[in-house]
Amino acid sequence: MSEVKELTKGICAVVKKDFETLMRILGVKEVFVVNDWGEAKRILDEISMRKDVAIVLLQKSIVPQGISFVDLNLQQLYPIVVLFPDTKEILSEPLQSFYRELIRRYIGYEIHLG
Repeated sequence: MSEVKELTKGICAVVKKDFETLMRILGVKEVFVVNDWGEAKRILDEISMRKDVAIVLLQKSIVPQGISFVDLNLQQLYPIVVLFPDTKEILSEPLQSFYRELIRRYIGYEIHLG
């Protein structure tokens, strides 16, 4: 039984105060509330040392403009940092351009979608 607990990895979230309640409603047990990128980066560094976290949900508006999904996930296999959109501007961008850039940076060349 203890082996199962060791293999089970959890999800945590790094968000601003206004998203804390939503994350708790979604069932995220560990929610870290931050005000800026400096705090978020410090928490991400701490989480990356832990072995019990597989996924970190990170609010996209916290991350500075030049930092991408790929930049946040190059350090190690776990945890995987997942950026989620949170503003009208980000949500109004075409998804194809978002995924095209993500794939291009991750695998090294461009793939045309749709």
